[in-house]
Amino acid sequence: MARRVRHDLIKHLDVPQKGVSLGIDEIHVLLRRLFDSGTGVCRMAAVWGFKLRRDEQWRPEFEAPMAALEKDCAELSKYESNLRKLASSGGIPDATIIEKIRKIVEDVHEFESICMKLDESGNEDEMAAMSFFNFAPVPTPEPPVQPKESGSTADQLRILVVDDHLMSIDRLQAHPTFCSRFSWLTLCDEACECQHCPKRENCGMRRARTGMETIQALEKARKKDLRVDALLMDVRFDDLKTEELLWIPEMPALNHEENVKALQGLIIARQIRRMPQFRNIPIVLMTARSHLPQGAAGLLEGLEGLQFVDDDDSLETLASRLESVVKMGREAPVEQGYFWGTSPKIQQIRRLVEIMSIGPRTVFINGPSGSGKSALVEHIIYPLSQRKRLVTLDLSAVPDTLVESELFGHVKGAYSGATHDRVGLIEEADGGILFLDEIGNLSLENQRKLLLFLQDKMVRRVGAAHETRKHVDVKVVVATHLDLSEEVAAGRFRFDLYMRFGPAMRIVLPSLTDRRDDLDAFVEMLALKIVHSEDMAPHFAEHIKRTGANGQIQIDFASGKPVQAGDICVRFKEATRELFLNYAWPGNTRELESVLDTLILKALYELRVSESKSRVIEIDHYYALSLLGGIVRQSNDNATPQSSSQMQESSVFSEIGKMNDFAELRQTLEKRCLCNAFDICQGNIDRMGMMLFGDDSPTMQHKITVRMNQLGLSVRRLKNMIP
Repeated sequence: MARRVRHDLIKHLDVPQKGVSLGIDEIHVLLRRLFDSGTGVCRMAAVWGFKLRRDEQWRPEFEAPMAALEKDCAELSKYESNLRKLASSGGIPDATIIEKIRKIVEDVHEFESICMKLDESGNEDEMAAMSFFNFAPVPTPEPPVQPKESGSTADQLRILVVDDHLMSIDRLQAHPTFCSRFSWLTLCDEACECQHCPKRENCGMRRARTGMETIQALEKARKKDLRVDALLMDVRFDDLKTEELLWIPEMPALNHEENVKALQGLIIARQIRRMPQFRNIPIVLMTARSHLPQGAAGLLEGLEGLQFVDDDDSLETLASRLESVVKMGREAPVEQGYFWGTSPKIQQIRRLVEIMSIGPRTVFINGPSGSGKSALVEHIIYPLSQRKRLVTLDLSAVPDTLVESELFGHVKGAYSGATHDRVGLIEEADGGILFLDEIGNLSLENQRKLLLFLQDKMVRRVGAAHETRKHVDVKVVVATHLDLSEEVAAGRFRFDLYMRFGPAMRIVLPSLTDRRDDLDAFVEMLALKIVHSEDMAPHFAEHIKRTGANGQIQIDFASGKPVQAGDICVRFKEATRELFLNYAWPGNTRELESVLDTLILKALYELRVSESKSRVIEIDHYYALSLLGGIVRQSNDNATPQSSSQMQESSVFSEIGKMNDFAELRQTLEKRCLCNAFDICQGNIDRMGMMLFGDDSPTMQHKITVRMNQLGLSVRRLKNMIP
């Protein structure tokens, strides 16, 4: 057994024989070996100690040298980062470090001595069972079986480890602190936690080994209604067979076995992100981004929400990163009235916003019109910054000649009309935030003046002497819907000011079409905000009084959830939901809120006119289609002049004012809606039925044709008008 221990421990570490002094060359070899990710003693001492103490052949004689080895390795691990650099540069460690290394060597020799004594005393069979990498399981006494859920408290996070080797899960489960903070998702059906299981040694079920096993484990958890907090995944999977690998058929250049093995972790992550039921589970990859294999860039494109951790980091660092990632995934989709949603992409933006809100650095926000840039500043950045005040200037609404005075202020007589001294917005924002919206509208001259201010944070009023300059503590936030890099290339924006904004850390808000996964929750949040708004609340109060409802209002965006007894429910049809999901929303959040406000107001108006006591407020799908269809038609420059929808002489909004009663209004809206649908479907009544009602049956086709004829819309005539 002494020979086996020598192989497993001493040979892997390259420990010199007893009596051989440690020279510089030996020290450098030891430094490289001590922290090796697979066999380094500093990494594996705790794992080995954990396994040895569970072995049936464990002897009390091993305790002292093993405990000393664990303690000395833990001490040396505190200097790991510096020692790695020292080893790579060939530097000489100081005397304290050399002494710690010598102590570890002594611990190893002490352990070997005990092995040899036992070997000499005739216990070779007993010792043979104790190779460091081939431990026998503990057959007796079996620990009491503990239910899987009893081993994990509400505070523990459930992790699925995905790796082709058992080394990672061994390392994690041997660390007491790690086990106290995390529990494990596994493939097995045993009724106890991994760390208490009598069959755990060399059990491959403790982690997922392949992409298919990963999906199986997640499906198992979903069926059992178990929460999965994060996936901890390796990137390289060298030990998988060809048939066990997930491949990348759409990237033929990468489809070589060696490439696929090197990138397997990213390929598995990509597959999981494409599965709606799992796409929001945080994924942590155990490698540094700088060490990603060739071809990784193509796989990372469009793959949101991945986190990377260096697999050389300590377990404390790994635990902290996992907890941080899980916290991000668990955060509420709505914060202080601002809708974040749950998609991995928006969670990354959320974290960046939190980082950029701290301290005095300039914040640069980019995003299309209506994407919520101003709301982000008001509801999130300003409160997070903990600054005194928020001062806003929309540069698209101020003439360029007045911008300098608005920003810096002026003294009396500085120019014609300056009849008194005036404090500028920069001074007004001292101690707070200055938000400059639509920064792309700023002239080149005013860009120069803003740049000078950002460089030294000194402000001087227009017309004032140079000595009057004063320092102000202002955090500047700028926003624009323009691509400033294109503006720089075109010469309309200064490169130096653009760089001052820190484009590498800019916050890019996605359009509504890029957030379709969050649309259901977003509509419900906005609709609830509208019904409780100052303008709408009195109308709902009147309806609640008429119906005798309890005052609670819920929104059902075609979810099919039952209405709670006594509640008012604003309900959308499935066809309306499909319309919202398929619409382009060029005005983004602003347009969505406006459309919802109009739809809810019309639904309330109908109930008031009819004096209905219904507690379900149905949103009119025809009207929704008319609103959105009209917007599409007006924005389409290539619309055919002879299209049937243009039979109406004016838009629906101008027609509303001419209506004598509600019946006439409804009839006009219905005609417009049917004409729009007829145009879109190119006269195909089957498609109209499916688009409007989700039903293309002959009965529905007949109903649509009859209704169109009743409204004076001849189907035959309209078909002849289709180009």
